[in-house]
Amino acid sequence: MYKKISKVLYLKVGIVTTSKLLNNSKREELISGIKKNPVSSSYLTKTGFKDDSQADLLHHGGENKALFLFSSITYEKINSFYDNKFDVSKTAFFGENLILSEITEEDICVGDILKIGQCKVQITQPRQPCWKLSANTDEKNMTNFIFNSGLTGWYAKVLEEGNISQNDEVILEKRTYPNLNIKKLNQLIINPMSDEKLTLEALNCTELGKAFMESLSKRYKLKDKDIQFSFYHE
Repeated sequence: MYKKISKVLYLKVGIVTTSKLLNNSKREELISGIKKNPVSSSYLTKTGFKDDSQADLLHHGGENKALFLFSSITYEKINSFYDNKFDVSKTAFFGENLILSEITEEDICVGDILKIGQCKVQITQPRQPCWKLSANTDEKNMTNFIFNSGLTGWYAKVLEEGNISQNDEVILEKRTYPNLNIKKLNQLIINPMSDEKLTLEALNCTELGKAFMESLSKRYKLKDKDIQFSFYHE
C-alpha cells in the first residue's frame, strides 16, 4: 500500500511554560508543554521533535507518544461549538504537533504506518483528554467535550527519524488493523460494551498503546463502576 492521504498544514513545537488557571479550577497553575508554536520544520527523534518538550512525562511524551497528530477538520468541528475562538494557525490550543488536512479520526487506524517527510511513524492510540485542555482553552467543559465527542487526535511512535516540514505529504504505507480506527476506539473507551467483539479485538492488538490499553481494559472489567477519568477530567 502506498497512498497519499493528507499533508502537513502546520507543525508546532514548544517548551514547558507556566500559566495561571481558570478561577473555578481546582489547580492554581498549569505547568505544561501544551502551548506549542508554529515552525516551518523540525527534526523528529524517537521521543519527539528536538525543539519540543513535555512537563508531565508520566502521561505525555515517550516513545509511544512521540508525535501528536491532529486534523484540521477536527479543529473546525470543535470550533463550531465554541464560536470559532480557536485559530488553527496560531499557538496550539490542544497540544498538537502536526495539523493534517483531509483526514479525521475515522480515517486513521492503530498500527497504520505513515511516511511524513523524512520520517516513518506508526499510530499507537487516541489522545486521552485531561483537565489541561480545559485549562489551556479557558473552557471548563472542554476536556469532557473532547472525550465524549471523540475529537481527540492521535499519537504515533517514530520508526525512522528525520525532518518534517510544513506542506510535507502524508503517505499511508501499511494498514494492519482496519477495524480499529481512532473514532471507534474513542467510542469503546466510553462504553466497551457498545461493541464487545471490537473491544476484545482492541485488547488483543499488540500495536495499541499501553496507556490506552490499560484504560480500556479497566473500563471493560469495571464498566459503570470505573471512575478512572473523574480526576483528570475535572
